Amino acid sequence: MAEPILRAATRADDAGMRAVIAAAFPDNPKQRAEITAWQYWGNPFGPTTAWVWEDDGRIIATYTAYPMPAVLDGRPALAGNGVDAAVDPAYQGRRLFEPLARALYAGAADDGMAVTMCFINNPLAIRGTTKAGWLQVGRLVVWVLPVDDAWLGRRTHLPGPVAGLGRRAVWHRRRGPAASAVGGVPTGLDGLWSDAGGVTTGVVRGQAWWDWRYGGHPDRPYRFLELRRTGGLAGAAVVTTREAFGGRFVYLLELVATDAPAAAALGRAAAADARTEGAAGVAVMGLPGSRLAERAAQAGLRRLPARMDPKPTSFGAVPNDGATWSHLATLPWSVSWGDLDHL
Repeated sequence: MAEPILRAATRADDAGMRAVIAAAFPDNPKQRAEITAWQYWGNPFGPTTAWVWEDDGRIIATYTAYPMPAVLDGRPALAGNGVDAAVDPAYQGRRLFEPLARALYAGAADDGMAVTMCFINNPLAIRGTTKAGWLQVGRLVVWVLPVDDAWLGRRTHLPGPVAGLGRRAVWHRRRGPAASAVGGVPTGLDGLWSDAGGVTTGVVRGQAWWDWRYGGHPDRPYRFLELRRTGGLAGAAVVTTREAFGGRFVYLLELVATDAPAAAALGRAAAADARTEGAAGVAVMGLPGSRLAERAAQAGLRRLPARMDPKPTSFGAVPNDGATWSHLATLPWSVSWGDLDHL
């Protein structure tokens, strides 16, 4: 029998790649053609890099990096997001991943991506990706703003009234203006991103990013918040609703603000959205010490104890050329969890 072949993939391989993803991860939305068409092949920031293992004409493993606008150590760059590493269950255990990952990272370098960002919550995946060049930056943590005393009581094993007293003491928030809900992606995001400042390593979350990442998603499952002042857009956020931490939460996927009052206004609007949704509260996930962590605190969120996060996620990145960004694990990254590929 012929040995499997490791090769670069193109859009013509899309169906075979999606079949492997579906076999390995039945809940992964990338088994849908409209999702890969938007994220992989219609990406506006550059060519998507993908590599596959093929056996007798059938794709048996796949790994992809799609491009994102980024800033690395204060310099504009293109970063890849390493996603959908999948091996057909019948071929698992044959050590296909490490050579697949090395080929992907080299290919991403050829396509202009300085680094490949990876979010991992599987210890086996961490070991394999580390062998291929992944450098761990840190573990993401969670900040929450509960609005439901019953949820807080269940999580802390306290009666509801007692939990309510604790919530008001810990999450004491001053009154003030709230951001507005809007029907689509806000305009003026390039100016907001520039005015907000503070991020020297991470994804550039300007207008092009929001328009593609949220406005272009085939399902459009997002809600948008904005705060405008006389000078223009002062804050913007994206939210969606999901089950997590023993309850239903409104997740902040983006939280960009020019100052603390703008962040607080976004937090009030997100809390109101959580009440409308019947959710337990508002949550955001990111790296401690980052600009996002600062804005989350200003928005009224407080850090969730680690014991309430049953599956912590590690963030790291691969220097695709093996040398240029070898110090990237020490950079002040600002990244967040998202509802799709952690972005």
